[in-house]
Amino acid sequence: MNDPFQTSAPEVHNSSVVADISRELVKAHAQYYGRGPTKARTVWKDDVVTVILEEIFTRAERTLVGANHFEQVRATRQAFQDEIEPLFRQLIETATGRKVRSFLSQVSPDGIAAEIFVLERSNHGEANGEPSA
Repeated sequence: MNDPFQTSAPEVHNSSVVADISRELVKAHAQYYGRGPTKARTVWKDDVVTVILEEIFTRAERTLVGANHFEQVRATRQAFQDEIEPLFRQLIETATGRKVRSFLSQVSPDGIAAEIFVLERSNHGEANGEPSA
């Protein structure tokens, strides 16, 4: 069976953390956009957590994208992401136990979004127990 919350965590000690991140971001999208993505995948490597969300657009957004108004959809989503950023940071900080240093968000015309979180290094100068490069 194909898991829509598929995870990849080659350098994370607890793969359930990345599954939790996927689920929590999908829930937040559903709550605030009125519809959540149908697929989510989280990758946590060193001090970067990347969440790829697929099939994110609402019906109205799909209509606008189909009518060549993608830039308007992107602008609206970006404005909304700016407002909801504290919640997304909190979700990641709670799941990872580390502070988010930077948050980046992008959406493509084909309905795929990337939520990227750059974490602060751990107190030991290492990320996820791996030596710094």
